[in-house]
Amino acid sequence: MPLGWIDFSKSERNKVLSVLEMLMEAGTLDELGIAPVRDGFANLFFPGTSTVQTRAKYFLIVPYALKDLEYGDETNPNRMRQSFDAVERWCGEQFLARGEDTAGIIGSRSLRQNRWVKRTPADIYWNGLRSYGIFTGGNLSLYEYMRAVCVRKGQKDTLSRLGNRRDSAEENEKDDKDAGGLLSMQFWKIPTYTPGWAKELKISLTEEEGSFLRAQIITAFPDSMFAYILRNHMTEVLACEDFPGLHSLMAGFPEQIRGDYALAVTFSDFLYVLRTVYNMLVSNGSNEEAEAEWRALEPDLEELAAVDLDAVFGRLRLHGNVFLYNFLHRSRDFMRAGDLDGMKTEIRRRERELKQGRAKTLHPGEFDPAVWYGGRGLDYRFGNAKVLLRDIFESEGCDV
Repeated sequence: MPLGWIDFSKSERNKVLSVLEMLMEAGTLDELGIAPVRDGFANLFFPGTSTVQTRAKYFLIVPYALKDLEYGDETNPNRMRQSFDAVERWCGEQFLARGEDTAGIIGSRSLRQNRWVKRTPADIYWNGLRSYGIFTGGNLSLYEYMRAVCVRKGQKDTLSRLGNRRDSAEENEKDDKDAGGLLSMQFWKIPTYTPGWAKELKISLTEEEGSFLRAQIITAFPDSMFAYILRNHMTEVLACEDFPGLHSLMAGFPEQIRGDYALAVTFSDFLYVLRTVYNMLVSNGSNEEAEAEWRALEPDLEELAAVDLDAVFGRLRLHGNVFLYNFLHRSRDFMRAGDLDGMKTEIRRRERELKQGRAKTLHPGEFDPAVWYGGRGLDYRFGNAKVLLRDIFESEGCDV
């Protein structure tokens, strides 16, 4: 049965889109429901990132534009959002018009068709802004923040009048203190902000911006791989083509990161076997690549099944996800035994558990046998993190 939602507001729509994003990996659906493991490791290694972040500069552009609007007179959050969307679109248009560095410009395809995106830079980067402590308003959503700003503006005169009531000197002092506290509330830690930031708009970070962003990531998540790379200026990471490619540098990382990395890589190798079998099922044996991959993997099944699933679930605190835990354990048992039919049965059962009648394995042979479904090895957002790292390193004058 097709699923949908009633689009009451942009805020609600973005919540749904965020959930859908969690089910995606490099544009591919998470057919077997392993997102909790994938995202769990990604959040350990590269917290505050997402698969749709494109350039580090948006961590600065978003608060700059919102800071400008805080100084304005608008007291209606809906109109404030419209003004903000217009600024974000203008930034994209400026980047494309100048044409100096258009890689990763959000909305570039839409803008060339005179449209704008459904998920704006602020929607994409908001969680990271909160995670890194750049936004200091706690867990407020973007729209909740705008409402708070507008309420504060709208109440400025009222609060001032309350502070000047002549009920008693003691009450006057209290009202003045309360009013001043609300009106002086700050939502941003953004020392690089200047009112004329848009005049010198570039997608690259300035040296000051790069240094600030680097410090925020290190302070917020000091034990992460992301922070360690930044703290030690490990530009050599940028030469690694994929997550497994980090193996050659792993000896230089702390013990905890090395252990997490080993778990993540072995889990990805284990999952790749399941995804190969999944494509054999969906194509009804007609996917030549999947069939060839199975023949290559089959001699090493016992080794590939050696992943410590209890350690994975313990490290990521996923013991409450019983259905995923059972699926992976049963699949591992079949893999150890070299039981292809058992693996196929378990994969069919898992997809039906997740998708009911929409499961592709219920309709074998009805899909393009030349297409690989469900992803391959796990990247854990390394590709996205590399883009952010490159921007920061380049701002600091590093040779990358």
